[in-house]
Amino acid sequence: MMASSAKGYSQEEADSPSSAKTANISPDARLIIDQYISATGGREAWQNLESVQGNGTVSIPAASISGTAEFCITPGTYRNTFNMSGGKVQDATIITGRNGDVAWQLTGESDKYQGKILEGVERLKSLRKYQFNQMLDLDANFLSVELAALEEVNGKPAYKLDMVPRESPDSTETRYFDQASHLIVRTVIEGGGPIQESFYDDYVQVGPVKMHTKTKRMASGVVLMEINMTNLLVNKPFPDSYKQMPYEIRVLLGEETVSPPGGKKTPDGK
Repeated sequence: MMASSAKGYSQEEADSPSSAKTANISPDARLIIDQYISATGGREAWQNLESVQGNGTVSIPAASISGTAEFCITPGTYRNTFNMSGGKVQDATIITGRNGDVAWQLTGESDKYQGKILEGVERLKSLRKYQFNQMLDLDANFLSVELAALEEVNGKPAYKLDMVPRESPDSTETRYFDQASHLIVRTVIEGGGPIQESFYDDYVQVGPVKMHTKTKRMASGVVLMEINMTNLLVNKPFPDSYKQMPYEIRVLLGEETVSPPGGKKTPDGK
């Protein structure tokens, strides 16, 4: 496996929290994060998770596109999949994954897929994003975290925390924590492209932890995507089909040199 070419940073630098320098985190910001962690089950509950899985629906209202969404995360592997149809889009697939040291993405339509190995900042951002809970280790994931203001989100007061990701020092991820429930209800990501805004709702208890089931992504006041995870599970076995990277990714890594029988490939590489 050509794992080293897919990384862009050393394994220790990219993946080990102990290697990260101490972040500039204000005491009040750390307290708000600690309240959030407690409200969602507690640090020990999150750290003892073996896997988190979910499935549900996804829609892009402005384009009349809808479909299914599913994800599965373990400490060293993840798979996030969207399957969508509608309008000019038919049987479109977007898959983001990680298998060990390799982070990758697969996109396509009507059984024709194109793979990409994520490298450098893009890879590190993906590894940070697809953790059980990136708030558990602020020092490893962020350069700075500070309380910026108290603002209203959907008519309720929320603490506004500005967070600078360790892999993207020129960007800011702002998270809003509901003052009463201590849960994350909104995020705004600025830097490296268009401003991304998301709202989170309908938190439910899933085993020992609490997670949101509804996500609404917006830009300039327009709803871009709605995700509704109707089924969430923890500590269930990782699907065997996810343990192997898709055919297109294995080709990019030099692990495959010929097309499979019949020339037809699926996102699972079969």
